[in-house]
Amino acid sequence: MKNFFLFTILSSLVLAQTPTPYAKESARPSESWVKSGIIYEVYPRSFSKEGTFAGIEQQLPRLKELGVSILWIMPIHPVGAEKRKGSLGSPYSVMDYYGINPEFGTLDDFQRLVNKAHELGLKIVIDLVANHTAWDSKMFIEHPEWFTKDSSGKFIAPVADWSDVVDLNYNNPELRRYMIEMLKYWVRDIGLDGFRCDVSEMVPVDFWDQARTALDSIKPIFMLSEGMYSEHHLKAFDVTYGWNSYHTMADIIAGKKSATEMDSILQRESLSFPKGSLRMRFSSNHDENAWDMPDVTKFGTEGAKLAAVLTISFPGVPLLYNGQEAGNDVKLGLFEKFDIDWNKGAEWSDFYKKLYTVRKTNPALATGSYQSIMTDHAEKVYSFLRTDGTNSMLVAVNFSDTEQTAVLKLPASLSKAKYADAFSGKSIQAKSIKQITLPKFGYKIIIVK
Repeated sequence: MKNFFLFTILSSLVLAQTPTPYAKESARPSESWVKSGIIYEVYPRSFSKEGTFAGIEQQLPRLKELGVSILWIMPIHPVGAEKRKGSLGSPYSVMDYYGINPEFGTLDDFQRLVNKAHELGLKIVIDLVANHTAWDSKMFIEHPEWFTKDSSGKFIAPVADWSDVVDLNYNNPELRRYMIEMLKYWVRDIGLDGFRCDVSEMVPVDFWDQARTALDSIKPIFMLSEGMYSEHHLKAFDVTYGWNSYHTMADIIAGKKSATEMDSILQRESLSFPKGSLRMRFSSNHDENAWDMPDVTKFGTEGAKLAAVLTISFPGVPLLYNGQEAGNDVKLGLFEKFDIDWNKGAEWSDFYKKLYTVRKTNPALATGSYQSIMTDHAEKVYSFLRTDGTNSMLVAVNFSDTEQTAVLKLPASLSKAKYADAFSGKSIQAKSIKQITLPKFGYKIIIVK
């Protein structure tokens, strides 16, 4: 929901300069499969030629081989016809929270998809659109008292531009009960492993807290907030969107900011969020792809690869949007069907496989501590060390469009360290680490022994 977040994005770039009350708290604990997870976002209309659940199911072995571990399926419910945008309508205009969009198949088809994902060891979550429904939704027809009116008694959209949806009113306790029972159904009866929660900041925090308590009573799940509220980390959500890191990274690649701003991201997050908070890191998603441009267009080939390296090595949980692993340069609009050309993506698929293998075989990149490494070209060359006690990883990236040679000011603890390239496993001489040369938008991920 891009337009709502324009303000959120801008404000996120200047997170708290002094500690918030939440910074003194601890984030809710998350399952190990969440902390070490790699999220893959599926847009069913575009993911396969068929645009169906069966089309997704056929590619599950490929996704498993790619290295992702959590599948996020964008909204699966029937789409409203009244005030519809485009010929197919927005998937975020939901008619029935218990229903299945016939474009994609049946409930049995979806259940097979869930079962197959679980057989392969993959977790699966769906998009939850809890803030609003379609104007012709089952809920609006049967329970208009659950929706928001303005001072004149007229039902309203949550945001003026979202003309195809009507706002839900969470002051109504019956609505809250309905929504929580609906969420329990998808976890208990269908076997989902959680939810990605659309415009979560526009739904009361205490509702999310109630919902999480109810869902935790069924089984361990994953909850992803499309927002940046610090309090979301206390009880309800495992992960919040790293809009701040995405836009800062984009500005550095574009030459608008210094590479030192990457350190500022973590400093400001430490002042805003509870200790141990997990942020989702990404170089694209369905909003950025549809409303701005694909990552390979925005950053260029080299820049897109650099951004991908940062999403898996910078503290947080990485996301891959469908088509990134094929170098997709098509904007996948949300109101029509646009296809991904999977035939041109061998280079990118191999790249992401290697990248995710490096993350999975080096746990420091998922759960290790972070230490900034100063360089004598700090405005262009960014470096940091991740370590979990048994595994240490050194990362260096060149944010400029020209080759850079920089001296890394390594800590004394690494004076006798040995180094190896994380991709090839080949040894690297210490002197070529201490004074490192990187091509334009180049990077190195180095195992420190």
